[in-house]
Amino acid sequence: MRTVPIATIARMTILRMPDMFPNVWSRVFVNGTRRTSAPYGLPAWSIGRCPCRTLSCVKANSLLVLIEGDYGDSALVRSARDHADGSGNSITLLQVLPEVTRASRTDRGALVLPWQAMQVMKSAARFDLERLRDQLLSDRALPTRLLVRFGEVVDEIAAVCYAGHPHAVLVRSKPRAFLPWRNRDRRLMRRLAAPVLFLDADDRLVGEETSHESAAMPLSFAEKVKTLYRLPVFAGMSRKELEMIARNLDETKVDAGTTVVHEGRSNCAFWIVIDGELELSLRGKPLERIKPSGLVGVPSMLDGRPAWASVTAITPVRALVASTEQFRALRADDRIALRLWAATGARLRNHIVESMSEAG
Repeated sequence: MRTVPIATIARMTILRMPDMFPNVWSRVFVNGTRRTSAPYGLPAWSIGRCPCRTLSCVKANSLLVLIEGDYGDSALVRSARDHADGSGNSITLLQVLPEVTRASRTDRGALVLPWQAMQVMKSAARFDLERLRDQLLSDRALPTRLLVRFGEVVDEIAAVCYAGHPHAVLVRSKPRAFLPWRNRDRRLMRRLAAPVLFLDADDRLVGEETSHESAAMPLSFAEKVKTLYRLPVFAGMSRKELEMIARNLDETKVDAGTTVVHEGRSNCAFWIVIDGELELSLRGKPLERIKPSGLVGVPSMLDGRPAWASVTAITPVRALVASTEQFRALRADDRIALRLWAATGARLRNHIVESMSEAG
């Protein structure tokens, strides 16, 4: 007589639970978020083995492309490739499918549970994504990632952006809506901190990314938010949080040779470099170059002590600056303060390691 391992019996029992107890299986996980659903809910293991790992496949330098599953997808992927090749980004193809909350029956009367229907939908969507990748993106050096989600389109794109922090989002423009507040283009631009690019009816690419011609123009509030979105120190923060930070930052410019932080003196400003370069020096010895997206004046603003090094502009610099009062408002948010402390600690640690290696 053959003995069946207990682990095998347990696994078979778990796989049969939605069939044995369909009306009890109501507390479910969809796309990694716990929610209450109608009977015949969807178990997490039926859609993805690890939803968190699925979200993490979107990288910070990736162009996120929303696939609609219609005839216009090929043109959308071609435009995505042209844009990604020019900016050196990888591509992530995302398709969002509607959730199935009710069971149905086949023509022969067989019961199809929601999780079973969604498994079939997911397999079909992934097959379509693979076909697009093989036809249009197979010869790219950078990887192409595929992602299938269930839910409302804007909500799922926002969740992916929050978890993966992509470089930009590319979607087919759908400006017309019977109800203005249901306009998907506007909803995406309001909801997402990431730059949103649209492919119009004539397959032309339009969107929010800053062009070289407008780089010298003063930043609007929305452009400030986009700039903060690209900073590693604020990665994963919501648009609402980034807007709060942007409200406490002013744009300024300084000429080459200007010292913005003096060693041994109190500091009264926090700087985020947008354009240009600065030099960090200790006792006249250069330590590093601070380039765009770099932070200046964080340690002395956090602890209130005199600056431990000097920072001087070596080119004309454009930056976002927070005064003492503005920085106090930022520091009051524990999440922001912890991120700034972490960024400061990492930089100081690098300087200490370099100093010890030079000393032998």
